[in-house]
Amino acid sequence: MRTALPLLLLLLPALAGAQVRQPPRKPAPPPKPVAVPAKAPAIQIPLARITGEVYDSIAGGPLVGATVQFVESENPANVRSVRTDSVGLFVLDSMRVGTYIVGMIHEQVDRLGLESRVIQVNIVGSGDVSLSLGLPSPATMLANVCGGQGAGMEKGAFMGVVRSARGTPLEGNARVRVQYLETTVSPTGVSRRFPSRFADATPSGAFLLCGVPSDATITTRAYAGIDSSGVVELPMPRHGLLLRDLYVANPQRIVKPPAGPTERPQTLLKGTSKVRGIVRDSAGKPLVGARVSVPGTGTEGTSGGGGAFTFDQLPGGSWMVEARAVGFEPRRVAVDLIDGTESAAEISLEGLAPRLDTVRVQADRWTREMGAFEERKKQGGGYFMDDQQLERRNALFVGDIMRSMPGISVQPGANGGRDRVLMRGSAGAGSCVPAVFLNGMNTPVPDGVIDGLVSAPEVRAVEVYTRNGSTPPQFQSRNGCGSIVIWTGQRRRPGDR
Repeated sequence: MRTALPLLLLLLPALAGAQVRQPPRKPAPPPKPVAVPAKAPAIQIPLARITGEVYDSIAGGPLVGATVQFVESENPANVRSVRTDSVGLFVLDSMRVGTYIVGMIHEQVDRLGLESRVIQVNIVGSGDVSLSLGLPSPATMLANVCGGQGAGMEKGAFMGVVRSARGTPLEGNARVRVQYLETTVSPTGVSRRFPSRFADATPSGAFLLCGVPSDATITTRAYAGIDSSGVVELPMPRHGLLLRDLYVANPQRIVKPPAGPTERPQTLLKGTSKVRGIVRDSAGKPLVGARVSVPGTGTEGTSGGGGAFTFDQLPGGSWMVEARAVGFEPRRVAVDLIDGTESAAEISLEGLAPRLDTVRVQADRWTREMGAFEERKKQGGGYFMDDQQLERRNALFVGDIMRSMPGISVQPGANGGRDRVLMRGSAGAGSCVPAVFLNGMNTPVPDGVIDGLVSAPEVRAVEVYTRNGSTPPQFQSRNGCGSIVIWTGQRRRPGDR
């Protein structure tokens, strides 16, 4: 036992200092990479830039102030709008590629009845895109709106919209009356007449009258309920399509007492409209002292410094403004008077062109007839109006000439028709149609519409006899209603003898 223990003790130190080696460990596998999703590239949406123009083929110029709308076919809620500038151009940026429905909004589009006309435009790529739009040509419009008119009819047309000068809806169905000179050549001679034609407007006021001579100057007047316009003169354009709106109103009528024993009461038409303008000569130089008037309203005055004139308290509606000056041709321009607003008018007068003195050929005839007229005027017994008085009245219709004559009743025609000139009659009650003598010849006018016989500018003198006892024998008739005697011819101008 003693020998074994030391041996064990001797071994203990060796065992104590001995290192125990463990088997080598396998290296841990590297971590697997985590997959990070790559960032998706941005989707590039093709965008286009549209530049365009809108042309008015009827007016022959750019369509200014038109609203052009683009409606995306696949997404009708996506609407882009742009307005044309002073030269009819427009630009739209950042337009998505796709199919669009394109339409226009403009008063000219309304007049032509093209509100529902649209076109389809396909934008197929980015970049600049050019687009030209326009209104149909006059020939196209005439073919579309008047294609059904009868053979032999004139191809011109007058169209527009009747509007209220108050800016409110029309009060009643609107109607437009048009007159123009119609000359007929026959084996017996040349005859002239001024027929009246009518166009009934739609509830919105749009009207159309086909068959108007393309080379005529028409006189027109619009009616809607108790509202009406003045009498407006409009030249037909060469291409035959006249576009013109007409404004109507109900003027206030004021009777102006006569200024003297030889004068008659005058009816003035008043309202809240105003017009300011300038009278110039053909070179652009202002004309001072020109006589300016608004025919049919009783308003007149003269141009002041710089050729300027101003009229206020005018009735609303479409009217004419006329200017006259010694040595110049008279001229009228149409103006639209809107209630409570001021309108502008610029009138350019042309100098009188040299002309042959054709009056001398008729001098003996006129001297004889007008001499007899003046003699009857001195004797009295009737009511007389010479060419100087007619010039001051400046009426466009014979009914307007007769309106202030004692014993005369001027009644508007049905549905805006021509005025009827009537008298009280010998019994003193009711109204009857007087006998009409044109240049001394008894010319029956059974309906009392004298405007169908002669135009107001042709009338040189008028005699009215309401009582048979005071009617000259050559102008008497058995109708028991009195007589109206009308003399035609060129009126004297200021300064003529």
